[in-house]
Amino acid sequence: MADKMLAAVFEGPGKLTLREVPEPKIQRVDQIKIQVEGVGICGTDVHIVAVPPGYLATPGTILGHEYVGRVVDVGDAVMNVKVGDRVVVNPNDYCGTCVYCQMHKPNLCLNVGAIGIHVDGAYARYNVVASKLAFKLDDSVPMEHGVFAEMLADVINGTNKVRLQPGESAVILGAGPIGHLYAQMFKAAGAAKIILADTALHRLEYCHKMDFDLVVNPKEQDLKEFVLAQTEIGADVVVDAVGSALPTALDVVRKGGSIVVFGVNTQAQAQFPQSQLTFKELTVYGSWLANATFPAAVKVIESRALDLDGLITHRLPLSEIHEGLRLLANREALKIVIYPSS
Repeated sequence: MADKMLAAVFEGPGKLTLREVPEPKIQRVDQIKIQVEGVGICGTDVHIVAVPPGYLATPGTILGHEYVGRVVDVGDAVMNVKVGDRVVVNPNDYCGTCVYCQMHKPNLCLNVGAIGIHVDGAYARYNVVASKLAFKLDDSVPMEHGVFAEMLADVINGTNKVRLQPGESAVILGAGPIGHLYAQMFKAAGAAKIILADTALHRLEYCHKMDFDLVVNPKEQDLKEFVLAQTEIGADVVVDAVGSALPTALDVVRKGGSIVVFGVNTQAQAQFPQSQLTFKELTVYGSWLANATFPAAVKVIESRALDLDGLITHRLPLSEIHEGLRLLANREALKIVIYPSS
């Protein structure tokens, strides 16, 4: 009889079920089996289980894609990791052969298989993946820091596009975990002023706890006036971390500035005066997933340059996954870590 494990299985829109499933086993010589130590609840998970769904996943799939764990078994051809290694996982399995992969743009792969979305993920005790997706994390680093690897790799892809310079200013629209990671990366790069904007009171309070004092609620203050008061001409860089704030970003960026559209909201249909792009000579970047940035993310985590402990607001066992999703959906939490093996 196959060994069983508790898993959070996506059954369809609005339905995430906790049930016993067979433990996964290595099927190919290039695979590894990981005992999941910690997994972060992502906003994508909230969108997947929403009704109607804001992001599509495959029914019958175990969710969870921001995770860290220990290698407990390896296939015969695995060379990059060994049993006992702590690893983080790139949850996007790129094919390596399509035109975009051959252009060295794996994040745009035509045949990507997303762990925890299209194939079984980490809301379970064990997970099996191709070893090419695993990156070793030094044991000196707190385990929980590993749940930020996927998010941080994505953020580094975005920061690489704008290359914020010391002394420049930034506005970040959305003070969730992604917004905070952008803020910390820009701070480490020497940004002179970082303005965080959100409408959730809990998140605004948390900005102050994380030592970001230029915080604004656009429902209570005019955001453009606030930004101009701090920068005179507008921000050098603006990040849309929510996926529906491009018109606002265009309004608060300076002439010749840059915008990163990072957040994903498939329901958003932005309307804005296109002439602003021309008159202000703006550069707008879309930023999707990680583009060969996992090694850099691991190095940043290992350097302890960022305050990752401060971003964790809740720690829950897998049995309380539904409460975690509720907290995140209501913006009552920043980053929630789930412990499938506890």
